[in-house]
Amino acid sequence: MVSYDPNAPPREKAPPSDVPLWRRVLGSLPLWLVIGTILGCVMGSVAPQFSKDAAPTQNVFLRPIQFVVLPLVFSSLVVGIAGQPDLKKLGKLAIKTFIYFEAVTTLALVIGLLSVNLFKPGGDGFSVAKDPGVKSADTLTYSLWVNHLTPKTWGEMMGGSGSSELLQVLVASVLFGCATAMVPNDEHRNTILAMCKAVMEVMFKFVDIIIWAAPVSVMFSIAAVVGKAGGLGVLASLGKLVAVLYGTILFFVVVVFGAIFLIIRVNPIEFLIAMKEPLIIAYTTATSEACLPQVFEALEAYGVNPRITSFVVPFGYSFNLDGSTLYLSLAAIFCAQATGVTKTVGEQIIMVLMLMISSKGVAGVRSASIIVLAATLTQFDIPQWPITLILGVDWFMDMARTFCNVLGNCLAAVTMAKWEGEFRNNQIEDKEIGEVVPEVSIQEK
Repeated sequence: MVSYDPNAPPREKAPPSDVPLWRRVLGSLPLWLVIGTILGCVMGSVAPQFSKDAAPTQNVFLRPIQFVVLPLVFSSLVVGIAGQPDLKKLGKLAIKTFIYFEAVTTLALVIGLLSVNLFKPGGDGFSVAKDPGVKSADTLTYSLWVNHLTPKTWGEMMGGSGSSELLQVLVASVLFGCATAMVPNDEHRNTILAMCKAVMEVMFKFVDIIIWAAPVSVMFSIAAVVGKAGGLGVLASLGKLVAVLYGTILFFVVVVFGAIFLIIRVNPIEFLIAMKEPLIIAYTTATSEACLPQVFEALEAYGVNPRITSFVVPFGYSFNLDGSTLYLSLAAIFCAQATGVTKTVGEQIIMVLMLMISSKGVAGVRSASIIVLAATLTQFDIPQWPITLILGVDWFMDMARTFCNVLGNCLAAVTMAKWEGEFRNNQIEDKEIGEVVPEVSIQEK
């Protein structure tokens, strides 16, 4: 969960970095991902046989990501559930906020699913033979679904075949989080929370280390695909994926957010102008946390009571990631299309339900969407190598989904404030001169 005190004094700006520009450029992960993509295309075209033989090198990133899934998802969901004392204190606001978040994120998942099935950015596959290490999917039955749903042992959740049972992990996390929240002894409850937070921090640092293997993985993965497919058609599919994501997010913002603006009777142009600073920071940095202070300041200046923002915004940073959830459903089916794996409507619905739960609580870690995506693909017997292809353009898609995430959380805060009667209720309108005079002055930056 993200925490921030809106009443704290503004933080001083950090002094200019003494690090030379060339070092900052060379330390940019997106730059190395682009370089890896270019080198992979060249390698696959010039040395196709070598590229196919060296394809397993892509696992230097994919396998460690699988190691992170169980501890990170489990600890983050426990902290997200048990670490919310405000849920009991705020009562009505908490219930409204939770229902709103679930409704909007579910719409995002469904719209992403419909879009990827309609436009098929993955086409009919990249003409690559199916990975022999991937088993055929079992026929989905009620008995099989129940067995995958209910956790039995820790070892079973971790998976004896090398892949964790994500659905069991999710159920166990929710139950364990609820049980922790119900523990009457504060010391015991805080001990569990402290342990889970410690595990989260370690996993965050773990991902920060292994993420630098991603450019190497991207290079060898794209080289293998280009070498096997005999051309650069994969780049067209990646470009189509980016275009479909941007178009789908634009559709989601206009239709879903537009409907919310009509319901709460707020001028969208006025709202976007008021939120322009955090939104610009979100898009350019592709990091939600980077604009968090500006989000609080912009919402307060817009007229949202700090009591609302101090609960809704941090809660939303983990549970209301509209752009990320839309991207997950779109990317998961893209991977299936790229590998020639067909999923029935029922399997896609179950996939969406799993993504709806597993996408919660891991927002604080870089490339969290990739971690959730990798776990979901394993669960549904979809080869994971397309993930490394997506990483080649993920930096560009991340800008769009981060923008959508921040926009959604700002709109959620305004919506809750309107429904709670806490929107601009501390301002007195001077009708004679047409100015709005705040009763309590808002602290300047």
